[in-house]
Amino acid sequence: MTADPRRAGAAFTLTGVDGAAQQQGHAEAVIGDDALIVGPVTASFLDADALRAADYRIELDLWPAGRLVLTELGRRFDTFAKELRGARNQARVAGLLAHGITAPEVFIGALLHGRDARPAEFQLYDTHVAVVPDDGDPWQVPLGALTTVRRQEDPPAVVLEASSDPTYLGHLGRKRDACHGAILERLEAQRSLLASLTGQGGFSDGWGVPRAAARDFEQMIERFSAPNRSPCAACLLALATAEPRLGFVQLLDPDTQTFGSPSELPERWAMFLLAPVGPLTVLEILAGPSAATYVFRDDVESVNRHLQTLHFRRAPLALTPDEAVVTPGNPHRLALRKLAPLQRLRACTVARVVHNDAWEESLRRAIA
Repeated sequence: MTADPRRAGAAFTLTGVDGAAQQQGHAEAVIGDDALIVGPVTASFLDADALRAADYRIELDLWPAGRLVLTELGRRFDTFAKELRGARNQARVAGLLAHGITAPEVFIGALLHGRDARPAEFQLYDTHVAVVPDDGDPWQVPLGALTTVRRQEDPPAVVLEASSDPTYLGHLGRKRDACHGAILERLEAQRSLLASLTGQGGFSDGWGVPRAAARDFEQMIERFSAPNRSPCAACLLALATAEPRLGFVQLLDPDTQTFGSPSELPERWAMFLLAPVGPLTVLEILAGPSAATYVFRDDVESVNRHLQTLHFRRAPLALTPDEAVVTPGNPHRLALRKLAPLQRLRACTVARVVHNDAWEESLRRAIA
């Protein structure tokens, strides 16, 4: 009978911030989808900020402070360590909002920086590439943010270029061309869909196009806005002090309640409007989920970049201050602790205006 690779007998020691042992003993260590359980100790992967496995010793650095050490794994060490790393990394992909709805196509390689290489897994979704280093936190590169996807020969890599620093996907071996082609295929599928939808090029997933760069800007708002959002769009266009932006985004946290538009949008897609009002930027979802209106104290370009990196996930933005307190029991704690775009958007949120009979009055009060 084949041994379960997620179970192994081990000696364990849990230490606190002072390095003193709090719990120790021998027990069966079990790898779950969300945590490692060994004896009386449960170590959530959302709190396992570092994992080191070498010389038959596994160390997990735990937030907020402490360390769990496993030894005496014997011949099970390599298999168990590999399973533990995979489970931990995947839990942290979700915890840092770098996951998707469907299963990704996975490429194993290394993240390159000059001649340095860090082993990593590249998870290709329809909407983004999740970069998952073995020794660090995962993040996502939205396909809609890409300006160039190219092959590099020295060192061999697939290079993803966006407004930020390029990302070099290396050590792919014979899979390099397949990875390059798969990213281009998904990127082209997005662009073709949006060109078909809007009748023009220039739109990309999650990025707002300024009014001057979009043909028939107002007509598109009329075509795609849900009936109960059309007055909101008119209000925001009247309030805008600089060029508003219109865009479409493929949502990764779709709601059960959605508002349809006169021209039907593809499944899980939404249309959004970003309106600069003085030093503020107002976000309105015009078709799709029943989302509130957000008012941010930041420029429209920065707000759009952060939203695109989050892929417009609204649940962590909607948390109240009490709900956003970073505690060991908060399911959003990893993103709240470490996801910079989420932190920046929450820090510059002026108001979250719920759609009701007092919406316009509340909005004007928020931007006053």
